[in-house]
Amino acid sequence: MSDPIPLSALDLARAIASGRTDARDATEAFIAEIEAGDPDAHVFYVRTFARARAEAAAAHDRATRGLPRSPLDGVPLSWKDLFDSAGDECRAGSAMLAGRTPTRDALALRRLGAGGTVCLGKTAMTELAFSGLGINPVLGTPANPHDRATARVPGGSSSGAGASLARGMCAAAMGTDTGGSVRIPAAWNGVVGFKPSHGTTPLDGVVPLCPSLDTIGPLTRSVADAAAIWSLLTGHADPLASQLRLSDSRLLVPDAIVFDECDPGIAETVQAALAAIARAGAEITHADLPALARMNALTWERGLSLPAVEAWSIWQEKITARGELMYPPVRKRFEGGAAPTAAEAWTLVRERKIIRGEFIEAMAGFDAVALPAIPIDPPPIDALADGGPAYDRANRLALRNTTLGNQLDLCAITLPCGTSRAGLPVGLMLMAPKGHDARLLQLARAVEAVLS
Repeated sequence: MSDPIPLSALDLARAIASGRTDARDATEAFIAEIEAGDPDAHVFYVRTFARARAEAAAAHDRATRGLPRSPLDGVPLSWKDLFDSAGDECRAGSAMLAGRTPTRDALALRRLGAGGTVCLGKTAMTELAFSGLGINPVLGTPANPHDRATARVPGGSSSGAGASLARGMCAAAMGTDTGGSVRIPAAWNGVVGFKPSHGTTPLDGVVPLCPSLDTIGPLTRSVADAAAIWSLLTGHADPLASQLRLSDSRLLVPDAIVFDECDPGIAETVQAALAAIARAGAEITHADLPALARMNALTWERGLSLPAVEAWSIWQEKITARGELMYPPVRKRFEGGAAPTAAEAWTLVRERKIIRGEFIEAMAGFDAVALPAIPIDPPPIDALADGGPAYDRANRLALRNTTLGNQLDLCAITLPCGTSRAGLPVGLMLMAPKGHDARLLQLARAVEAVLS
């Protein structure tokens, strides 16, 4: 059989359906990669290999009978440790939740399982999903695989999702995104990360952080893989059945905020990618987009964080009782949600709605906004592990651009677009209004063809 690990999820599924690859052998290849490459269980917190083998055997049987359940039948996936899986411990990356063992799969896992996918296990994450860096000294931090000399952060909070895919331990990875937790690890690990529109993906059986913003999304090797997973999750038809030509697209590039404090090499790489997209026919317009600066100020400068307020309301009792078990920088972010008064929280909701309206008005006539996914390279873990100002700055910059997509209620995707001067992956992010997921995926596929 052909080696399944370099294949995209859809290519692997086609190989299984045609008989060129056995679903059981493909699953065993990924299991072997996990066992060899993750001896400390810092990538996979929970391994569901018995389940995976049973699901792969069933997929093989369907393939031999020519009865695949979906275009992803037989494809092994990793799942962030926020998703319930029946009979398996689900700690959401936190020692406070040790022993929490659900009796039912999350709805997202059931939907993709109904499509024939294989569950390899539950991957590492920041405690309760509240950091963009991916550091978890309590349960383990997977190092970014793109720098063998220096252990760098993988991106969070879906740290194990990015690491498991980049290290060849799965065909695609499932994460969640409240402020960038799919797109940050995707960008820093050199893969595709898609945040669908809020409310379009099922959160039943997913440990919450901020329900007003929480979204499920895939990390994949291609836009087509992300589109196929989105279709299975939502029930929508394949968005890539229709093509979008770059010559028919218009992109808006912000001049302010998103390039502030940007590493020069990252800015160069993103600008080169935009130039290539323009040469391929897309119309690109630069603008100030003051709504982005206003939303950034609301989120970071005024201390009115919707995720913190909601997260504290959900986890206050648990953190108050057992907060000593938490990594202090993450606990501090949760405790920040206790400070705003009810009036300030209402001001946050009201101003967010006003700013979003201004932004959507500015976007009229454009297909997407294009910007760097992250303005900095992934920092070394050791430089941030103790917390403090260095941690806070790195976390703010990791989240700054991606969280705009959540706060403005957009759908968004990051695509690999080259490397920084340090030779580390750089992501180009495209954001579109809520509900424009299908067109955004079509645009992303056209951009991917130019950048790949």
